[in-house]
Amino acid sequence: MGQVKAVIFDLDDTLIRSRIDYVGAKKSLIRFFIEHGVKPGLLSEDMPNFEIFKVAAESLRENGMAEDLIKEALNGAREILNLFELKALEGVELMEGALETLSALRGMGLKIGIVTNSCREYTVKIIEMFSLNKYVDVFVTRDDVNNLKPNPEHLLKALESLGVPADEAVFVGDHWIDAVCAERIGVKFILFRGRRWNFREDKVTKDAVAESLNVLPTMIRSMVF
Repeated sequence: MGQVKAVIFDLDDTLIRSRIDYVGAKKSLIRFFIEHGVKPGLLSEDMPNFEIFKVAAESLRENGMAEDLIKEALNGAREILNLFELKALEGVELMEGALETLSALRGMGLKIGIVTNSCREYTVKIIEMFSLNKYVDVFVTRDDVNNLKPNPEHLLKALESLGVPADEAVFVGDHWIDAVCAERIGVKFILFRGRRWNFREDKVTKDAVAESLNVLPTMIRSMVF
């Protein structure tokens, strides 16, 4: 196990208090895919978005749809998510202690990244809105990868850009997909209880639990020194 050299954050409900209408977005995604040939009943609002996309693509493929048309349908679905995300920018807030925590981590000499299943335009606007570019070295969005979290592609791309190996990084996130993403490539994971999602925490592999962002510098310092 190496010394911690980088901290990578999820964005929504970790660094910011998300205003995204997740329920409305899922309903719109499911309706869109059904209109494009996915069999009704295959998709559920209980599914995470990555699973909705996966099942929808498999269903369209089984229906004999050409790959270019499947790609077109998936891009159309992503545009729906983009609209919901951009609409949510109004009234978005930083999580309490976010700037202070980022500043403290930067002061410890750590590299900082963001990985998010949200789109690039939304992420860029948030970074600009709160001047996060002063702290963040790299960010990887849905538009920068082929696979959504919990596939570790986001995290691997961020680590490559930072020049930090997996065993010298910590990932902070609020959802089980973040935990799985970190576990798959051997990154330490801190579960942040920013929003109480409906999942069993005892089923999530984690190195620590943070009730607030303010505790992270002390928590991570113990991993560094």
